[in-house]
Amino acid sequence: MARDEHPVTAYADDVLSGKIVAGTLVRMACERHLMDLETGKDRGLFFDEEAALRPIRFGGLLQHSVGPMAGKPLTLEPWQQFRMGSIFGWKREDTGLRRFTTCYNQIGKKNGKTTETALPMIYTQLFDGEAAPQGYCAATTRDQAGLLFKEVKRMIKRSAFLSQMMNVWRTSIETPRFDGSISCLSRDGDSSDGINPSFIARDEMHRWTDRELEETIVESMAARAQPIDWIITTAGHDRASLCGEIRGYAESVLRGAVQDDAFFGYVAEPHPDCDPLDPTAWAMGNPNLGVSKPLAFVQEKATKAQMIAGRMPNFKRFHLNLWTEGAETWIDRDSWDAGLAAAPIDIRKLFGRPAWVGLDLSNKIDTTAIVVAVPVDGVIYLIAYTFLPEGPKGFIKRAQSEKREFVAWRDQGWLEVHAGGVIDEDQIAERLEWIRAKFDLREVAYDPWGMKNLAKRLDQRRFPMVEHRQGYASMSEPMKRVEERVVQGTIRHGGNPVLAWQVGNVHRDEDAAENVKPNKKKSSGRIDAGVAMIMAVGRAEAQEGKRKAREVEVV
Repeated sequence: MARDEHPVTAYADDVLSGKIVAGTLVRMACERHLMDLETGKDRGLFFDEEAALRPIRFGGLLQHSVGPMAGKPLTLEPWQQFRMGSIFGWKREDTGLRRFTTCYNQIGKKNGKTTETALPMIYTQLFDGEAAPQGYCAATTRDQAGLLFKEVKRMIKRSAFLSQMMNVWRTSIETPRFDGSISCLSRDGDSSDGINPSFIARDEMHRWTDRELEETIVESMAARAQPIDWIITTAGHDRASLCGEIRGYAESVLRGAVQDDAFFGYVAEPHPDCDPLDPTAWAMGNPNLGVSKPLAFVQEKATKAQMIAGRMPNFKRFHLNLWTEGAETWIDRDSWDAGLAAAPIDIRKLFGRPAWVGLDLSNKIDTTAIVVAVPVDGVIYLIAYTFLPEGPKGFIKRAQSEKREFVAWRDQGWLEVHAGGVIDEDQIAERLEWIRAKFDLREVAYDPWGMKNLAKRLDQRRFPMVEHRQGYASMSEPMKRVEERVVQGTIRHGGNPVLAWQVGNVHRDEDAAENVKPNKKKSSGRIDAGVAMIMAVGRAEAQEGKRKAREVEVV
């Protein structure tokens, strides 16, 4: 077959020529394919054109099962043929087996990801030559995993050929001829212990938080000759997440910073600084725009997002396929860490200086935070202490189920863990005593909600307690001052990862008068350290401002 006739290579050529609109990382995936056609043999790789065509042709035996396309053949679009053909066509010379074992597919919503994924799920059951193939529809919840599983079942039922080869049951699909099976796997459902998957589809990866589940299913594929870890997702809102890590790795591979011949990445997104109302950017994030995703639908969503600013972050995430950590949250991570902000702090050089403390007790079963703000020559240094109870099942279990980074943060001294199921207020008081002994402590600002008992005890110890409520009146000016300092580069936080995580979780509410405050209900995780930091900086700013005003009066 001539080069320009094979759908995989033809798509790559059309993207690079500009005939097909695509973002930078899709262009890089195409460049990678064309380059490997020229140089892959030096690394023991070859492209099996016929093997690449088989799953594409197999799609013609399947039918759409829902929506206006129901009953019509599953004809793959060029971008889908490129991905499917690449994954099944590229092989290793030494074994003749597939080259790619991990496939990261990040595509905007309503582009047919779930429907398309049913194809390789079924195909690998029938045509891989694998003994007792096991396919799993994996997600964080049973309901999410069930979406793909139900799609697979519907496709099998609609096909006379597949109905003869595969038996559909309520919770499983069996392929008797090859002793194969397909079933669901989720964090809140069936156990991942003892599985031996040959194909696993991880749906909506941006919602995954359980690193233990992720590591278990990946490790469980080790015994298979040519397994496929097929990841499908829309962009998320936390680049520090599991999905964000994989997204970052995909970019490293596509840009050539990392060579990983077993990893395939297809990241359909425009430039982060694109005009979100530009239809060209929509096409970059939605390769099925005008096919499964109507242009008029995106236009309607764009118009609403333009009129209602609060809708723009989700529009960018769902319809441009852009990670919206910076747009959806208060301060993006790059801005927070810019310049000297994350440089190490020698806390001993700050001892004895005037200091203001923000204390956010929040929920006693979750994190509590103390942040010390120390102004020095126009710069505010932040020393943050974050506390977490180990939980009813122990700290390791809690970390595995919530955030595995808790373990490293504890070991590195960024997180203080309290025994038992709730925060130990005595230890909070002792930490404040230590701060008072080391610094010239001027104020301890706190939210009185939920702090009645502890505030009374601290007051009895003669701590300089100052109520600091969480409404617009109290929080607007401190938040704006933090924003200004981040832009000016006059915040130093020493690279505290817990503080960075929680600042990145803060969602910024704004009223008609442009007053702002953190919104705990909308925020994407714990924000106690971020709130404590706002209070500490706010009080330091206010009191330093009064001191400077007095100095001017004296002069």
